[in-house]
This record gives sequence, structure tokens and C-alpha cells, in this order.
Amino acid sequence: MDLRAFLHSQLLIFLFICLERTDVLAFNHKKVYPHVPYEIKFADVTFQLTDVTRYLVETELKNIQNNKGNLHQQLDKFNLFLPIAEPILKEKSVPDDFKFLMIYNKYQSSIETSISIENDVYWCLDREKADDVDLIVNDQFDERKHFISATKGAVICFKRNQVLYRNWASTLFSHIADKKILNLLEVNKKWAENPYILLDSPAYSAILQFLAYKIAIEREFPSYKPSIQKIVYEYPYSKGKTLNKIALDLKVEPETLFEYNRWLNSPNVPESECKVLVIVPTERYSEIRTFAELSRKIGLPAKDLGFPILKKSEKFAKVKSKGGAFYVINDREGLKADMCDSPVTMAYKAGISIERFVEFNDMKETDLLTIGQVYYIQQKLGKASVPFHVVREGETLWDISQMYGVRLSNLLDFNRFDSVQRLLRGRVIWLQATRPKNKPIEYIEMPEELAEVENMMVAVRTKNVEKIYLKQDTIKTSEVKSLPKDSDLSALQPSQEIDKEQPKLVNLNDLATTKKELPNEVNLTTLPLNQEISKGNQQSIELKDKEVVSVKTELPKEIELNSSPLVQAIKEEQSNIVSVPKSVDSQLVSEKDVKDEPQIITINSKNSTRNRLYPEEVGEGEENNFFLEHTVKKGETLFRISVYFDVAVAELWAWNNLTSTIVKEGMVLKIKR
Repeated sequence: MDLRAFLHSQLLIFLFICLERTDVLAFNHKKVYPHVPYEIKFADVTFQLTDVTRYLVETELKNIQNNKGNLHQQLDKFNLFLPIAEPILKEKSVPDDFKFLMIYNKYQSSIETSISIENDVYWCLDREKADDVDLIVNDQFDERKHFISATKGAVICFKRNQVLYRNWASTLFSHIADKKILNLLEVNKKWAENPYILLDSPAYSAILQFLAYKIAIEREFPSYKPSIQKIVYEYPYSKGKTLNKIALDLKVEPETLFEYNRWLNSPNVPESECKVLVIVPTERYSEIRTFAELSRKIGLPAKDLGFPILKKSEKFAKVKSKGGAFYVINDREGLKADMCDSPVTMAYKAGISIERFVEFNDMKETDLLTIGQVYYIQQKLGKASVPFHVVREGETLWDISQMYGVRLSNLLDFNRFDSVQRLLRGRVIWLQATRPKNKPIEYIEMPEELAEVENMMVAVRTKNVEKIYLKQDTIKTSEVKSLPKDSDLSALQPSQEIDKEQPKLVNLNDLATTKKELPNEVNLTTLPLNQEISKGNQQSIELKDKEVVSVKTELPKEIELNSSPLVQAIKEEQSNIVSVPKSVDSQLVSEKDVKDEPQIITINSKNSTRNRLYPEEVGEGEENNFFLEHTVKKGETLFRISVYFDVAVAELWAWNNLTSTIVKEGMVLKIKR
């Protein structure tokens, strides 16, 4: 035999034997599970295991680790909610080990069996525990499935049980097992104030299963790294909206929104303390907050109080020459915030230090800026040009200081505030002088603001529709009368489709008489009396116990006196309350009548078109004598554009010869001046 062939055959036999032994070793290799000790610490107690109970813990641990998919989902949620849960537990002095109950869902219903809590319920909260801590569970929403509300409720539950059982181990057992089991095992008697607890029976299966889960999470979590780091954002403007609408406003996936908001059982978010939870990647957090501010009450025009007084300033723009739109705001220099602006970029554009910028605006360097708002780049004034302001819904003292250009510290002194605090709607805020000590806090009762805003919008749109259908040569009054009763505006459009968001404002059966019925004036019902008169040259109105001091009658051109009264009844209470009914057409009463009759002050104004153009919508080369041009932005609809410019959808349709109600991004629309 050839020696070379013999060596090759021996080598092949050797390799074959090695491979075979490797297969045997691989086949006999057992998966290594973490060692379960005989003593496991939880909070201030130590659980001691016997051979039997230790075996039960090991078996449960193997089951958890074998289900890799479920374990990864648990780690994802644990990583997401841990930054929220830990501060709440620490604040209420609850041991940190209770954090493992966040997404744990097993419950021992009897000595022999354990069950799973309802899907998506946090902290093992059943209905009985939810009722004990005042969590709401009804047809509209279930606070047990809202992580933040459930966490606050669970902490209260832990604290109560600690007082009852005097032991954190008993508190844990009482939370994840039926009370009958605790009484049967005499837990309160055996475990009370005992730092070492022996688990010597399978009857403690609730504790044994939880300890196995705790060991699994503790072992895997330190080395766990999610593919995308996410955080939880509470969307503050969710009331009345649907989850699909919120997903559209914030540019997030609807599926994720639904997954983490299963607490919501109704189509629209109801009135409650629960806010929609938005799960977003960390790098998108600032972007989401920006979208959230842009979506706040979008589509509703804000009432114009005449402040802040804004004037475009080309002078500052040329001097600064670092970009940005400069304004004169309340006789101070100002700069408008654009997308992605921060105090750092604003200070750079204005040519001032960051410290001076935040000082001028009474804010912090970490505060977010509102896109489109003009911020001060010069020190604000010591007092406003008007004496009082009446707080509207949602306004803060900082909002008022920015509106009138008054330093926040001065407003605190004027109104005897020790610190910035929440303001109630209708409160009278002093803007020029300190409220006397013997002068009680005053409130003015006003109609609901949103309802009044909607009425203003309907009035303007109705007037626009009247102009189109009564003044066009193609549609005459006689033709309108001849239409059937059920006819609507869609019959007169170039197409059968009308923007679905456009509300039906006028029935053509009544359109013939609309011109007579439409008011010639729009009453500024919601403007506080002191501020309306302050737009012209006037003396301040001082509300005293039983008199209204003189009001100068030299009003602006757009304000005139009429005959219907606006009554302000000043009540003698701790707080003087002025009642303002919805009808505000009125006349000024004489000083003699003021002494003998209830105080009556009345104002009215002619309808004035609100200037609601986008700040940067029209440039010098984009306008002519008749039309403005608007470029459609992402997410805009025909109805939303009509609201911004105070025109009707039908007018936009006619001016631009549209054939569809859908407008695309980048489309240029003509809008009549």
C-alpha cells in the first residue's frame, strides 16, 4: 500500500471520530438555567425556600426563559415604563422591588389554581382594588389599563396594605392572591414584623411564581438593549379627539397608539384626568411636542383682544442680518420663533446672549418655544398700557405677561401672588398698579368661549355664502325660492362633492330671506369690558363696591353705541362678580342712573374682518390688487384653509376652478383679498 494513501485514510478516520464526539457532546449538552438560591430577598424581608418550593421556582423560571418571544415583550414594556414607575414609588416610600409588579399579571385565586388578570391591566389591579383606590372603570374608559393612573392607584393600595399587615411581604402576597388564602394560611399572624419568612408549601404559589419572574427579569434586563429606545409622552390636548385624529396630528402610527391606550373604550377621548399616551422614539420627542402644540385647538380662531400689538420691523432685520422675522411687539423689539428654534438659536439671531433672552421672556433655557409666537429680545415694560385683564380659559400668568409685554415679577407684585399659580377663568388681573389690600379679588362671569368662537365662525361663513349666492349673476333670488325644501348647498357647486368637513350652514329654502335676517354687526360678546374700551383713548374702569366710575366716550372708529344693554351686575361678596350676558348691544347710562339703578355699561361694534393670514404666507411678489396666493401645506384640507382665511369653501372652489375637494401639498390657491 502506498504510504501517502495510508496516511490520508488515517487522517480521515481521525477527523470522523472527532466530529462524532462533538455531536455526542452537543447532544448531551444541557441548557444552563440561573441558579435559584435558598434565600431570596424582597424589600425588607428574606424568603427562605425548601427543596420542594425551590424546585417549583426553578420550574417556573425555565418556563419563562423558554418562551423567548414573550420574555422580550416583557423586557420592552419594563424598559419603557420603568422611568415613570420608579419616581412614583420613591416619592411614596414604596420599596423599589415592587416595580416588578408593573406588567406582572398572575393572580392566585385559590390554593390549587392561579389565573391571569385581564389583558392590558397593570399592577395586578382587579376591579375590587380599583374601587378601593377610586380608579374609574366604566363603559368609556378603564383607568387600570392607563399606566400612569394605574401606578398612582397601585401605590395607594400598597401603602394601605402595609399599614394593615405591617410587613411588605404580606403586602405583596395580599396584592397577588385572594384574601381567603391569606386568612387560611394565617399570613398576618405568622408574617407580621418577621424579617425571615419560610415558604414551605406549594400553597404559596403566588409568591413562588412572582419570585421566578423577578429572577428572570433581574437576570436579563441589565444586558437587554432595545432596538429603538422609546419614551412615553402624555398628549395634553386629547379631549374630544379620536385616536386616529391624534395619530394624524402627531404623525405617529395608529397601531402603536391603540396598543398603549386600551384604557379608552369610547370613540372619542372623554373628560377625565387620563391623557392619551404616545410612545415615541427618543429622537422624535421634540418633534412630537412641536406637533402637539400645533394641534392645540386647531381650526378655531382665537379672540382678538388687541394685544400683543405687533408691527413688522424691517429695520431690525437689516441690522441683525442673521435670519428670522423681527417685529415691534408692544413697543419692544421681538423675534418670531420658526420651526426647530430654541432659546439658543433665537439668541443667536437676535445677537444677544442666551441668558438675556431667557431673562427678557421670563423662561428657562430648556423651555420649548411655540412656533409662530413672537418673543421679546428687549426688556419688557414695568406695566401695561391698559389697567386690567380678564383671564380666559387655559391662560397662565406667563401668557398674560407676554401678551402685554409686562415683566412677570411685576404681575406677581401687582396681584399679590407669592408664586406663579393656576388662574381661574374670569379673574381680573391688575396690569398697572398693585391691588389694594382692602380690595377683594374680582371675577367676571362670561359665556363659554369656544361656543362664542364657533358662533363667530358661523356668522362669518353665513355672510360669505350670502354674498356668493345672492350677488352672483348666475343665481338669482327667484331661482333660490323655486328650489325644493330639501336642497342644500351642494346643488349649486361645480361638482356634486363638498368637502366633508364643511358644515351645512344655510338651507337654500331659507336663503331668500337670509339677507334680511343676517345681522349687520358682530357683537364682541366675549371681550372683557375693560380691554374693549382700552383700544381707544379712555380712562380706566374701576370696579368698586357699588359704583362704576366714569368711562370716557371717545371710542375707536369700529366701536359704536347701540341700544341693547350689556349688564354687569356687581355683587357684594368676598369677590365682586360681574355678570356679562350674551347680548352686548348697549348704550352708556348717565351718572344719575348709575346711582339709582343697577350698573349698566354697554358697548357694540361693527363687524370687522379678522386678519388671519399666515405670518409668512404672502411675499411682496405674490400679491396683486385682487388675490393672495396660498401654497397648500402638508396635512391641510380645503375646510381648514377656509377657516384660516375666513372665507367659505364654496368661494375657494369658485376662485380656483376646483374639480375635487382634495387639495394636495404644494398646490397654489388664489384667495380674494
